[in-house]
Amino acid sequence: MITMIQMKVGPWVIETDVNLTKNFYNNYHVITKDCSCDYCANYILACANFPPEIKNFFDSLGIDPCKEGEISHYIENKDGTHLYSAFYHMIGRVITKPQVWELPNNEISIFSLAGYEIGFSEDLDLVPEGFPTPTIQVEIEMTIPWLLS
Repeated sequence: MITMIQMKVGPWVIETDVNLTKNFYNNYHVITKDCSCDYCANYILACANFPPEIKNFFDSLGIDPCKEGEISHYIENKDGTHLYSAFYHMIGRVITKPQVWELPNNEISIFSLAGYEIGFSEDLDLVPEGFPTPTIQVEIEMTIPWLLS
């Protein structure tokens, strides 16, 4: 049974079932089961080193950042860090979104938390089979160190 609560996250108000989202992630596999590339393996290592604000962000939504997501690596920066983006799914719907940041073509708006850029969208990609509905996509862009030896 879905039990929705409303919460404010950055400039959004969302309605979500954190426990049902958490239950999905508890029963799903880690990202590297689907992909064994070095970029995904490095991302999994970086999850343990996320700033506390980011760990709390994922936890508050019921999301395990090591599971289910779609990970993209873009570039190695001059300082040796790496630009990544990822998206995850959660049970819920967007109630209000930042009007001032609306972009054309259904692109998402973002807010910054601990240097990570975060957004929500109801324009969904690669939702796992059997994921409960309604569904929100959480998108995040970050610069992380290379931790894989």
